Amino acid sequence: MKKSVFVFSTLTYTQRGREALKRRGIRTQIIRTPLQYRNGSCGYSLLVVNRVEESIEILKAMNIPVQGVYPADLE
Repeated sequence: MKKSVFVFSTLTYTQRGREALKRRGIRTQIIRTPLQYRNGSCGYSLLVVNRVEESIEILKAMNIPVQGVYPADLE
């Protein structure tokens, strides 16, 4: 299972991203951004499992800016 953290600049973008992906059948979870990925973010991110490339394309198409996509070392 490939887990990735999608980092956004604002909580609003994080929430919009979650809703856009949910409408496409992609389940996500809003999480606190891991410290190593915070770099100017709002402090909240989306955890996406497996459908990472598809999620990136959906967010681009919806004009929802993503600051970065990183591996999730949450264990």
